[in-house]
Amino acid sequence: MDLSLFDYDLPPGMIAQSKASPRDSSRLFLIDSRSDPHVHRHLMFRDIVDLVEAGDIIIFNRSRVIPARIPTRKTTGGRAEVLLLERVGEDSWEALVGGKKIREGSVLGTGDDKVLVKVERRLDEGRCEVHFLRDEDRLSHAETLEWLKAWGLMPTPPYIKRFLEDPEEYQTVYADVEGSVAAPTAGLHFTEELIERVRAKGVRIEMITLHVGLGTFAPVKSERVEDHVMEEEYFSVPGSVMDGVREAVEQTARDGRKRIWAVGTTTMRTLESAFDGEGNCIRENGRTGLFITPGYRFRLPYKGFITNFHLPRSTPLMLVSAFHDRKRVLEAYGEAVKIGYRFYSLGDSMVIRRG
Repeated sequence: MDLSLFDYDLPPGMIAQSKASPRDSSRLFLIDSRSDPHVHRHLMFRDIVDLVEAGDIIIFNRSRVIPARIPTRKTTGGRAEVLLLERVGEDSWEALVGGKKIREGSVLGTGDDKVLVKVERRLDEGRCEVHFLRDEDRLSHAETLEWLKAWGLMPTPPYIKRFLEDPEEYQTVYADVEGSVAAPTAGLHFTEELIERVRAKGVRIEMITLHVGLGTFAPVKSERVEDHVMEEEYFSVPGSVMDGVREAVEQTARDGRKRIWAVGTTTMRTLESAFDGEGNCIRENGRTGLFITPGYRFRLPYKGFITNFHLPRSTPLMLVSAFHDRKRVLEAYGEAVKIGYRFYSLGDSMVIRRG
């Protein structure tokens, strides 16, 4: 497949710079694929409570974004920036380090005069392995995470041009496992009250973890989609999710009614990496580089998929196109542009319903 097949035009003014307030007042573009031609409806996100039914299971990604962006300075006074990607080893991090003449052994100052970032070794494509020093002692991962709360910045995408005064704006309300460097944005529309309303309908709420890294947000550079290799990201699936998915699959086999809702592309990739077609968990945790593109056969019987509007030529857009239909997804995107939907991380939402 040619990468250009996933292009679409978007006026820059339609890129959301702030989330809706309250969160569940964002717009919701519903594609109902149960009929042909497929029905489009335009709702408020809080209307999701009317789409779910007792016995359904909704699965979220509970990963929490860490303030992983660190402005630094070189010993020469020049500026550099460190973006932490993931933990490696006992107290080291893989990071993107931007700045000229950054070498192995380079020491970078931070806003905290007592803490330095040292480059242990250079990797490829601007990545380095780094660790943190305070008074020449290496900080542990736990100490680094605590330090980041005071000195790190939220790693918002470059198309968000304003500084987020409230870092929680770029967190889901249920995020509680630190590790992501970008938000699993499909869940940003949920409020605690909306989740309780969904639960009150008899819907089962479950959480997986996938720590969002380069695998999710790295651009596709190859002109042939098939030549792109996804960076692996860590995921884990608790026992309650294993039980819920297996029960949902067994019930679908008995009565034909689908029950599983996936919130976001990271949740979808985790479920497809962790389960077989019978609902058995084949991997409880580990790393996944699963790249879902049109033609992929989904293993689980999904009732619905909640997702945001994604960048052109991006791997999340390819996943959405695999779940529904590339041409119809792009037609829906065109319709959303015409009627003023807000796009990307802080923008509006889409739900594709199958069952």
